[in-house]
Amino acid sequence: MNDPINTRYRYLSFKGDSYRRYIQEKDGKELQTSTLAGQTNEDLPAHGSYGGLLFDERWRSKRLQILKRDGNKCIICKGSQELQIHHRQYHFVLSKQQYKLPWEYKDHLLITLCERCHKRGHNKYKVPTIII
Repeated sequence: MNDPINTRYRYLSFKGDSYRRYIQEKDGKELQTSTLAGQTNEDLPAHGSYGGLLFDERWRSKRLQILKRDGNKCIICKGSQELQIHHRQYHFVLSKQQYKLPWEYKDHLLITLCERCHKRGHNKYKVPTIII
């Protein structure tokens, strides 16, 4: 995303089967940018987050599989520090009114990037959301 005030895009909260998108400002203050299923901030548990899903055993297994496939290196700069797995697109399942969980994506939609390349990519391009 193009961002003139140094904010950073991220998914912050997860409740049941719905996600919320947020922007995090430099000082840590969070601003809601979109909501699914009409939930309010009060509906979300403090501990529930997209980041929390990344500790799930299914994601950890999928992450290791993608890292191994990509030779434990960023596919852009070939660096091996601070590696992250990037979703090349997001899938919103209309019939369920929810996004797919991080580990439900096919392998070809996941790539290994270092933190620097990942941030640069998100600042330059918007990840497409496919409605299925």
